[in-house]
Amino acid sequence: MEWMVGAPPKFAKPSCQTAEEDRLIKLLIRCAMFIAGVVLLADIVLPTRVESLQVDKHTSSTERRPVNGTDARWADTSYTLHFIGGAVSSCSVGYSAYGKLKDGDAVNVKATKLFKNCVRISKDEEVIQSDKYWKIFAFIGGCLFIAAAFGWVQRDDDGSFGFS
Repeated sequence: MEWMVGAPPKFAKPSCQTAEEDRLIKLLIRCAMFIAGVVLLADIVLPTRVESLQVDKHTSSTERRPVNGTDARWADTSYTLHFIGGAVSSCSVGYSAYGKLKDGDAVNVKATKLFKNCVRISKDEEVIQSDKYWKIFAFIGGCLFIAAAFGWVQRDDDGSFGFS
């Protein structure tokens, strides 16, 4: 009972990490960010795949949540088209593409090689949905990951991020 009054018990583990463990964890995180950045940039450089697919089914999901703690509801609906006949199994689309295509329609889907993100969906010669700026967003994301891996993006004292 003597350990209950003063010092913690002898079998308790210390709650802090050593400086070496902390450096190792930071190194692993930086390596993971570097790899993620390189993969994002590689997805831009690699040629896209174009597949002729058939629309299998439509799904939608609605997420409801309060706004600023009030009872007012805000709903966010996401629409997904599911395909058969190729490597791309589904694509998130907008409401107009969701409504234009019916189950069984034959479409051409242009997607990235690594992540299989849908870049363009077309039926016959009509473009149903096109993400024009996907390369810019992937480039910015990849560069930010690489910059963070090299320590060029750091967290400030107030919790915000800045460039060093």
